[in-house]
Amino acid sequence: MSEKQARFCHLCGARLQSNYLIYSNGLAVCERCERRVPQCSQCKIPSRQLTMVRGTPICPDCLQKLPVCACCHEPVLGNYYIIGDSPLKYCETCVKTRPRCDICRAPLDAQGKVFQGRGTTYRCASCFSTAVTTSGEAQQLYRATSELLAQKLDLRPAHLPGLHLVERAILIELHKEAASLIEAVTALGAEQQHLLGFFRRVDDDWQIYIEQLLPRALFQAVAAHELAHAWQATHAPATQSPEIVEGFAEWVAYSILLTLGEQRAAARLTRRNDLYGRGLQHFIALERSQGRPGILQRAAR
Repeated sequence: MSEKQARFCHLCGARLQSNYLIYSNGLAVCERCERRVPQCSQCKIPSRQLTMVRGTPICPDCLQKLPVCACCHEPVLGNYYIIGDSPLKYCETCVKTRPRCDICRAPLDAQGKVFQGRGTTYRCASCFSTAVTTSGEAQQLYRATSELLAQKLDLRPAHLPGLHLVERAILIELHKEAASLIEAVTALGAEQQHLLGFFRRVDDDWQIYIEQLLPRALFQAVAAHELAHAWQATHAPATQSPEIVEGFAEWVAYSILLTLGEQRAAARLTRRNDLYGRGLQHFIALERSQGRPGILQRAAR
């Protein structure tokens, strides 16, 4: 910086003497301001326009560069969290102290919903915005999903099971009664023990139970998975391995998500490395080599 440009202190306007500092952004600061004006905690440059963020002084330039927590909407200092495949960023405080959505695992902000029943149900504003909230809507989507299975996959269960929307606690009880978790559908997010659906057949009584307040696309994926189990009840031998049983049902859910244009949700299923994910990959590979007729043939033997 030339002598003319650095003639006066940019903070107090005093004429610069022999001892002064010029920072990397061109700010010229006299010796007195250097001692007395507080510095930004990020860039260490003195400023009279500091904003306190989480108890820490930040200058306007650094404030603009900081990520903002999608939950509390405060700038994030230090590390931030990204949950699943969402691009949103969350601060450590929100992730560790706020209730988390049962579906996507994001921390709940003021618009999040909490429902009390036999247990507590948490839904973030995004997941709740498309949630299936009434029995009538659920029945309509359920029938539409059944029709999609018939039209797109030639998959027709011998009977259309009755549909019940239930709390998560009831689903867990149903699995305990069956003494098996073989027919569980786990969450598409990070929590792998979140049961979403259950198919139960007792002689001629066929019923499907789905967790209440699921987003529409997830509801249809769970319905498709459980309807696939209903199809297996009369078309597939009981001796099939769990990987084939669940892999086929997961492939049906995956195919329905693609049909609905939910590519990101479908891709989440392929990234799982558990029984469901391995089974799904087997059927995806089979579809590439033998087409959908080959899928149904393998699922039936």
